[in-house]
Amino acid sequence: MLLGCHPSAPPSAAAVPDGDTTSPGAGATTIAEDSPPAAAERRVHLTFDDAPVMSEPGDGLPGPERVMAINEAIVGTLRERDVPASVFFNCSRLQPHERSVELWAAAGLTVGNHTDTHAKLSKVPLDEWMDDVIRCDQVLRERLPRPPHWFRYPYLDQGDRVELRDEAARRLAELGYANAHVTVATTEWLLAYVYREASRRGDEALRDEVVAAYRQHMVEAVEQGWALAEHEVGHGTAQVALLHVNELAADHLGEVIDDLRARGWTLVGLEEALDDPVFDRPDHYAGRGGLSWLARIHDESEPRPSYWFGEEEARLMQRYGELWRPPAGE
Repeated sequence: MLLGCHPSAPPSAAAVPDGDTTSPGAGATTIAEDSPPAAAERRVHLTFDDAPVMSEPGDGLPGPERVMAINEAIVGTLRERDVPASVFFNCSRLQPHERSVELWAAAGLTVGNHTDTHAKLSKVPLDEWMDDVIRCDQVLRERLPRPPHWFRYPYLDQGDRVELRDEAARRLAELGYANAHVTVATTEWLLAYVYREASRRGDEALRDEVVAAYRQHMVEAVEQGWALAEHEVGHGTAQVALLHVNELAADHLGEVIDDLRARGWTLVGLEEALDDPVFDRPDHYAGRGGLSWLARIHDESEPRPSYWFGEEEARLMQRYGELWRPPAGE
């Protein structure tokens, strides 16, 4: 099942988490004219969506002890390696006696709003969608030492019409929210599902394969974000990578962090990353696709480059798609 990202082929809101990345179009490559900064430092910020834990539709959430164990492992890795990450909560997934919001905040990490139920903006009326935002906002205000400021759109869907996109952004700003843009829209979510399935089966060979694929995918995705910035802006820019709160990150995030640093990437906070001038550029895209910000700012009068994130999603879906939703009874 290839998950379309173009407005004419929207992804299924019930099927996948954030970052649906199928190509918005392709064409010849041209480099946008711009003056590079004096020192184009390779900076990346790591963000984690679908907290307190990513869940496949139809699956029940793990119990609060398991949820806390997953969050504690991720937060512990981030603290151990001194990584200033951010996390975005679907507040309806929080359970009694489960304190994951407080855990992330106490570690000095950025906590943001991802709506209450992971509502997809292009699929529900705007008033209903804003109610979903507000419900999570109220929960976070009760549990955080200060009101949340950052918002992450579920599925990276910012509206399939310009008017909807702009009105949703206006209403979010009225609540005090800023958009936590994504430049590295990964398919890590699929690998996390397969990793869980391999664990369920006790298939150590598959687990090892998925871990290797995860490490390779994350490094290549960040590098491709840099390349897309070079195309659209004329030089590399700060990157914001999309991951999720899941067992794969709990067990192997440290290796990804080490891999990125070995490639020369500096891991920075959300505010530092989003201070890059690239995020002040106008948004030229309205559609249901979960595109990288660097694809959203593309000038439609120019040909698009090949969209690696969509091609990579298709490749991983071809390899692992059957394991994503194994037949009942397996």
